[in-house]
Amino acid sequence: MTDPALTSQLQDLGLTTYQSQAYVAAVEAGQARPNDLVELSDVPQGRIYDVLADLESMGLVELRSGSRGKVVMAPRPETVLEDLRERRVTALNSQIESVTEGLAELYDETATDQGEDGYVTMARRRETAVRHIERAIKRAECWLVVAVPADLYERIADEVTDAIERGVTVRLLISGVAEPPDLTYPADVPVRFRSAADTVVAADRRYGIYGSGHPRATNRSYLITQEATLVHLLQNFVQTVWETSAEVQDAATLPRRYLDPRRLIVDLRDELDEGRQFTVSVDGHWTDSQAAVALDGRIVDYEISGPVETDFGIAPPTIASLTVDTGDGRVTVGGWRATVEDVAASSLRLGRD
Repeated sequence: MTDPALTSQLQDLGLTTYQSQAYVAAVEAGQARPNDLVELSDVPQGRIYDVLADLESMGLVELRSGSRGKVVMAPRPETVLEDLRERRVTALNSQIESVTEGLAELYDETATDQGEDGYVTMARRRETAVRHIERAIKRAECWLVVAVPADLYERIADEVTDAIERGVTVRLLISGVAEPPDLTYPADVPVRFRSAADTVVAADRRYGIYGSGHPRATNRSYLITQEATLVHLLQNFVQTVWETSAEVQDAATLPRRYLDPRRLIVDLRDELDEGRQFTVSVDGHWTDSQAAVALDGRIVDYEISGPVETDFGIAPPTIASLTVDTGDGRVTVGGWRATVEDVAASSLRLGRD
């Protein structure tokens, strides 16, 4: 009769009941014929050869042919169980990687499909927030604002660079240290600095992460959302903080992408007033029919106004629109929730005429 405690532990390692009983019996016997192990292990006669073949494939026993038939040998358990452990760990790691990849693809597809009706959740672990930040940056297609502590930027610098190379307009705010850190930034990204700031990453209107930097907070929670309106609010919030922070690096390369006319006008108002010519590619929808539209043309006029004259880089205007000459006529282009303009823009790509 085999030791029930040992057989139970072997079953916890993944062996079946019969495999566990036969292996313990083989170790106890040292060397035995299969029929002898039937009596020692209580494994049925009709199953013993299959069970021993399984144990041999695991490397736990050796089957040798002798003058009186097969003989079962049990090598030192320390050696064979260590080999078994390494194989099981390798196999488990491979399974975890495969499952993780499959679930990540499923998660990404689900999250992408959620669109404007996306989720809102809270995360308490920084590593969880960092994973979402990396994912948000990778999904950015048009406009990305990144306000992070210096140590976190060093972790996501490659993702930011990749976004810039995809043509995404990036604005970067570094914080968390007393003085601007000695870091290297991509040449095409404008960078600003302030010693203390909340952690905010907002990609287009699709993905937002917010973590408060309150000095009295002992544990930081992170809001994570794919709800379009909340991401839009985060975009405006961090843009205001960015505008009022110290400049570290300027960048003004074209073509440049924007989410709406407001930021384009704020950036280029002086040049537009001087008569500089810009082209723009617009993606969005007609405000009357809601049908999708993509158009190209030349900016011939703009309007930006509010109840009082102010800095519309910080304060939101009531109206911010472009007039675009497409060659077939002129259309007015507003932001993503425009109702009075001809087109509500979801993204704009700027170029020189």
